[in-house]
Amino acid sequence: RGVFAREDAWLPTGDLFRRDSDGDYWRVDSVREVIRTANGPVFSAPIRDALSDLPAVDLAVAYGVLPDGGEHEVAVAAVTLRHGHQLRPRELAAAMRVLPHDRRPAIVRVVDRIPVTTWYRPVTGPLREQGIPEPAPGVHAWYLDASGENYRQLTDAAHRRLAKTAA
Repeated sequence: RGVFAREDAWLPTGDLFRRDSDGDYWRVDSVREVIRTANGPVFSAPIRDALSDLPAVDLAVAYGVLPDGGEHEVAVAAVTLRHGHQLRPRELAAAMRVLPHDRRPAIVRVVDRIPVTTWYRPVTGPLREQGIPEPAPGVHAWYLDASGENYRQLTDAAHRRLAKTAA
C-alpha cells in the first residue's frame, strides 16, 4: 500500500511494464516468459504480437530454449497457420522489423498445434522441451541471418551455430 500514491494498493503479479513518453504503462511480458539470451533479455509478448499481425498466422508463441550445457537461451517462436495459408520468409522478416535486431527470435517454426489450457492460454512447455528444431524434410523453420534483417530456411550449419552460440 502507498507505493505510488497515498492509500493506493498494488499486488505483485510478475508482469513487466514499460512507461512511454506520455507516462502511460504498457505490459511487455511476465517475468517467467522473458527469454534470457546472450544478447540480453528478449520479451516474448512483442514477438507474439508481431507474428499475430501476419494474415497467415493463427496462433503464435515465443519461448526460450536452453541447449544442453548452455548458459543462454535461444529465442524461438512457433506459429500455427490458418487453413490454406503459407508463411513466407519475406513476410516473416517484414513483421519482425517492428522489433530491434537483438529482440527478434533466432528461429521461427511452423507447428501443427500449440497446446492451450482450459482457458485457451497457450502452453509453451511441450514446444520448449522439443528444443531447437532440426532441419528435415517437411520441417518449416527459419533462422535469423547474420544481418539481423532476413529469415532463411533453417540449415544444418545454422542449427549447429545456434546450438553452439547458446552454450
